[in-house]
Amino acid sequence: MKRLPLRLPRYCGLWLAALLSLSNGGVAQSVTDITLGDVLSTTLVHANDAGNQGEMAPYRASSWLAGVPSVSLSYLGSEDRYGVDESEMSVNLPLKSSRRRSADTALQALATGLDEVARHVRELYYSGLIREALWSFRLADTRRQFAANKKQVLRELEQRQQELLAVGASSEYTLLLLQMEVVQVEILQQDYLQEARLWLQRYRRLTGLAAMPTDIVEPALQNDSFRADRHPQLQALELAHQQRQQVLQANSPRASDWNLALKAKNLDSDGFNEQQYGLGVEIPLSVFDVSRQADNSEWRSAQREFSLARDQLLTEFSAAWEQLLNERDTLQKKQSLLDRSEQLAERITGQLEQLQASNEVAQEIVLRRTMAAIDTRADVALNELLIGQNNAMLRQAAGLSL
Repeated sequence: MKRLPLRLPRYCGLWLAALLSLSNGGVAQSVTDITLGDVLSTTLVHANDAGNQGEMAPYRASSWLAGVPSVSLSYLGSEDRYGVDESEMSVNLPLKSSRRRSADTALQALATGLDEVARHVRELYYSGLIREALWSFRLADTRRQFAANKKQVLRELEQRQQELLAVGASSEYTLLLLQMEVVQVEILQQDYLQEARLWLQRYRRLTGLAAMPTDIVEPALQNDSFRADRHPQLQALELAHQQRQQVLQANSPRASDWNLALKAKNLDSDGFNEQQYGLGVEIPLSVFDVSRQADNSEWRSAQREFSLARDQLLTEFSAAWEQLLNERDTLQKKQSLLDRSEQLAERITGQLEQLQASNEVAQEIVLRRTMAAIDTRADVALNELLIGQNNAMLRQAAGLSL
């Protein structure tokens, strides 16, 4: 019975070795045939089903009419015996000028471009939400699993310690330490479990899916330089500014509409009855550069707002990009240190049995070293996840959807 304490460290070493094959499953059953692209497509459909489907524009622009045609009717009756009664009808057709037609063509092209960019912005927005939910869940679930494994190791150690205490080979002090550790681990396990459940619920509400993809690691960026001109948000801002400029141009006095009038007149008197038909055209003289101060103020205001919004976006992009790059470098350097720490933890675990046999380390130190070894392996796994999360956020900052 005196040999039982010698087997305690060996038992810890077996459990620590088993932790090397820790998986990332647990709270939700994942399926391997779901990709990140599938999740994004399903999320967009789910969002549309929830009432976010955009309606078609209720307006359809005419290629040549600038407004609604109008009809004017007039009648002039003479009070003289031989006077002439006049009846006149005029159909007025407001026609678009060449400048307005050019502006309409540009606006149509911009509308198509804005629709495309808006689709990319929407995909990028939901990609960010999906990435946040997936990686946050994976981190919380991994912490929960390490806590569960630590609890299982502590339970086994507690059982062994009770056996030693029953035969008088150990004191109650070590048993109480183990029980205290079990309580603390159970508290952490519940916290991580609650966090994982919250992220899983958010993921399910967002995507409408019950399962998460197994592989959530995205390809690493090939270039660390940031291309702001390719970011959908900046493209949307620039196209919206161009659209606003074209609207101002289309509404400027130089783009004033033409007016075509089709006229018919009837002259009626005692001696004769005459029908007259005519055509009238009103053409603005756009060669005179006449502008309104309101248009000028509107254009300058649009330019100022665009410049400010663009500068703010570029500043936010640059700050987020640099922060993520620095975070990536820190995580990569930390990973190499953690790998070294993991190797040392394995060697320390191997020495625990010899130290215990020579009575150089007390039971409490053995327990602390065992828990520290488990925490080291947890830090390695979590840092690897953080590196993957950082890469996903870099792709998000670069404007790349799933």
